[in-house]
Amino acid sequence: MTRGRGTHGSGRRRLAITLLVVPLLSSCAKQGITTKAQQVHDLYRLIFILALPVFLAVEGLLLWNVIRYRRRDDSPAPQTVGRPATLVVFTLIGAVIIAILYPFGESTLAHVDSIQKNPSVDIKLEGFQWEWTAYYQNEGLVVSGKTLRQPLVWELPVDEPVRIELVSRDVMHEFFLPDMLFMRNAIPGHPNVFTFTPTKIGTFQGQCAQFCGLWHSRMTFVLKVVSSVDYEAWIKKERRAIFLLNCPTTTGNLTVTAKNISWNTNCIAVPGGSKVPLTVVNEDSGINHNFAVWDSPLQKTQYFQTGKFPGVATQSFSISTLPPGKYYFQCDVHGPAMSGVYIVRKSSS
Repeated sequence: MTRGRGTHGSGRRRLAITLLVVPLLSSCAKQGITTKAQQVHDLYRLIFILALPVFLAVEGLLLWNVIRYRRRDDSPAPQTVGRPATLVVFTLIGAVIIAILYPFGESTLAHVDSIQKNPSVDIKLEGFQWEWTAYYQNEGLVVSGKTLRQPLVWELPVDEPVRIELVSRDVMHEFFLPDMLFMRNAIPGHPNVFTFTPTKIGTFQGQCAQFCGLWHSRMTFVLKVVSSVDYEAWIKKERRAIFLLNCPTTTGNLTVTAKNISWNTNCIAVPGGSKVPLTVVNEDSGINHNFAVWDSPLQKTQYFQTGKFPGVATQSFSISTLPPGKYYFQCDVHGPAMSGVYIVRKSSS
């Protein structure tokens, strides 16, 4: 008999613990790595505190009714509720709850949507099928992921305000960084601007959260928040990286192949002093590519461009003579994700 009471007591304790722990777990959220993310987290916590009395009251009434009216019989239950006055009370209770929560939500939303002035870092973040490219406007730097091969890895300095202009080259994408408690759509033809200040050093995973085609699941990126000193060192390293590439000279016909939204090479070297016969092979079925030569990743001057054409197909062209030096090539449809260095050697004559 004693053991029976102990078993029932243990069961009641487990039930009580469950009723307390489940709502606590349901309110868990990341602290956030930006000042605005922390405000969102604080809003979650505030809503939980305000909603807890409502939850306890509703669950208490449900349990009381389960126990109070647990008898089973076939006679009709007495109809003591359902009058217009009861419906009015229920409606007013819901309206009061919403009226209390609404100002807190609107205040947090206004802070999240506010644009900080004089950002230290200004980036145009471009989404396309199926990768990301970051254009650092003040630093003259472009970094990009390689579709289906390597996600975008970009860096930001801690405790410095950042401005992002979010754009899309093709279809709708969505910037989502869970540690920022934030997502925003990249809509073709309609740039989306937002600002934030990262407050925690670390490495954080992000992704496209809007289904955008076959390889949507591979459209990810990695954000590294680093110290100001490490950020400056990274900028210098990335600036030098592309033009440090070197490769053997291709004589005769130059052939470049696009497959899985990537070129078969990121370095091309050709002899100077004459035109270069070019063959572009597009092995991406139904996807447009082209081949263009620019002065640098900033793309201020274009020296050569083919027309866009879908795969599977092959077309031939001729690149005009360029002075010796290092240039930049890319597919203008997919940008720096399909790019490399184009080297013109000095003429041997």
